[in-house]
Amino acid sequence: MQVKKAALEQHIAVFGESGSGKTVMLSSFYGATQEPQYLQKSLFHVVADEMGQGTRLHRNYLGMRESARLPATNRFSATSYSFSVKLKDGSDAKANKARPFDVLRLVWHDYPGEWFEEDVSGPEEAQRRVDTFMSLLGSDVALLLVDGQRLLDNAGQEERYLKSLLTNFRNGLLSIKSDLLKDGKPLVEFPRIWIMALSKSDLLPNLDVFNFRDLLVEKAGDDIVELRGVIAGLVEASDALSVGEDFVLLSSAKFGAEKIEVTKRVGLELILPLAAMLPFERHVRWAQLKQIPV
Repeated sequence: MQVKKAALEQHIAVFGESGSGKTVMLSSFYGATQEPQYLQKSLFHVVADEMGQGTRLHRNYLGMRESARLPATNRFSATSYSFSVKLKDGSDAKANKARPFDVLRLVWHDYPGEWFEEDVSGPEEAQRRVDTFMSLLGSDVALLLVDGQRLLDNAGQEERYLKSLLTNFRNGLLSIKSDLLKDGKPLVEFPRIWIMALSKSDLLPNLDVFNFRDLLVEKAGDDIVELRGVIAGLVEASDALSVGEDFVLLSSAKFGAEKIEVTKRVGLELILPLAAMLPFERHVRWAQLKQIPV
């Protein structure tokens, strides 16, 4: 009797203000994995666990590719998307059997940007924000999106936008801290790797990942430190935290006035290995430094 192997599940939480491109990014990520060229060359299949979600994301992708039509925004919509990444069966049956797991499941949690920008409308919405945040506490990696368009709009005074972004996010966490910490006890499960990600990086072609890092450190370094302090105040073993130490450039496509070139993506192929491998690498390092229980 063949024992069914468990799926390895990795969670990624994505935070960004409204309009920062989260829906476009996710649609581009999934749609590209459904292209014939990808399916022929890739060693694995990417399948949406909910067929309806997969159809909507693929439709968004095709709308961009064929009609230069951007997906509709979902204000105040907190949604989780689950994808199963399944290795294609090889000819070596022994190797197939030796795999520790057959499926890597990537769960993408999309937190509404409006909830870090606007006041709550009442106790019901306040509770919904807390419940939604609680649902993504098991995430291994968090992406904090920096909007390339907003950086461009504030060229020469980028700190105005960056400080506002980080302050809103920090205050948003502080506003729900007492609800998150039951009896004041720090959280064991919490995203411990916070990656600073530049969305719409195609708008800033001369900005590489090192320039992006340097810009954030120069213009908003103190705010990143303050954010890390707030997050450290939420978690147990707070030395085992990586906030603002990792940087990535992301672009869902190259956007023109009448054409969206979905094949010209930046960084989206890194999301899967980042979510799958970075937590292991970082946790091993923390354990070796005795910053987190083995």
